[in-house]
Amino acid sequence: MGALEISKSSSIGVKRSGALGDFVLTLPAFAALRLAFPGAPLHLIGDPRFFSLARPDAALDHDSPGLIPLYSGTPLAPELRPFFADCTFFLAYAVDPEGQLGAALRRLVEGELLVWNPRPAGDLHITTHLLEPLRRHGLPIPDPIPRFSLLAAERIYAQACWQERRLAPPLVLIHPGSGGRRKCWPWDRFLALAQRCRQQGLAVLLLHGPAETDLAAQLEGDPQCCDLTLCPPGLLDLAGLLESAALFIGNDSGPGHLAAALGTPTLSLFGPTDPRIWSPLHPQARVIRAADGQLEAIAVEEVFEAAMEILRGGAPTGRP
Repeated sequence: MGALEISKSSSIGVKRSGALGDFVLTLPAFAALRLAFPGAPLHLIGDPRFFSLARPDAALDHDSPGLIPLYSGTPLAPELRPFFADCTFFLAYAVDPEGQLGAALRRLVEGELLVWNPRPAGDLHITTHLLEPLRRHGLPIPDPIPRFSLLAAERIYAQACWQERRLAPPLVLIHPGSGGRRKCWPWDRFLALAQRCRQQGLAVLLLHGPAETDLAAQLEGDPQCCDLTLCPPGLLDLAGLLESAALFIGNDSGPGHLAAALGTPTLSLFGPTDPRIWSPLHPQARVIRAADGQLEAIAVEEVFEAAMEILRGGAPTGRP
């Protein structure tokens, strides 16, 4: 975000690390804090790649060397102290078994401080778990569903993609990747699904992220799909594409959660992870859970039929 700017007025602070999906599932907590503290600047510590989803007023990279004192017990640099001291309320999502982070933050934060383990508890949905410290503190939760809205300028990339590729709606976006290989439906089935969708006259794009080098090599090296492949350069560029799609299909992954938060109908394939905890929460989200957690058990035809039902306006099954 460039140079750190600290507001002179009381602010609210959040520390949130994790992958894209983790951050998206925390959006209801950001919304609840903004409602409880109207007009208060938001100070955020996290992964800079996801800052734009929270639209903070000031932010620090969670990997910044300047934040090492939060874990080492050494003094924080004077120029960073206002980031914390200014906060009337600070929520840190962190695993802190020995309380070292909490103790460091209590020396810095003048207002209320909550430290909450972000790991899921039992079979409680992760978003419900992430909202629990706010509930316990008596803050209202206006909406437990992750939601995100784009600004007009943030839709330019998607609009250009539509025009350059001469795509006609409805557009189906397919993301074969995920944060772990064990969560991925076999690649050849995603390819077969894309071809089935194209046979129905649907526009299809296969997505991959800049860091998904193995997936990119598969997509771009396959003559059947090289012309269908797209790598959005930034997170908001991806969001613009997801928003403009009629359907997103993918594994248990961050882009699936982002698509759902944008209100796009989603079809997520779950294997070893539990959709009761990790599924997208939006009413337009549908899940197919593999028998015995084995993604290979999900047939192409099952996914294709579910996709066609969604595109025809069939009611999604929602959370399993």
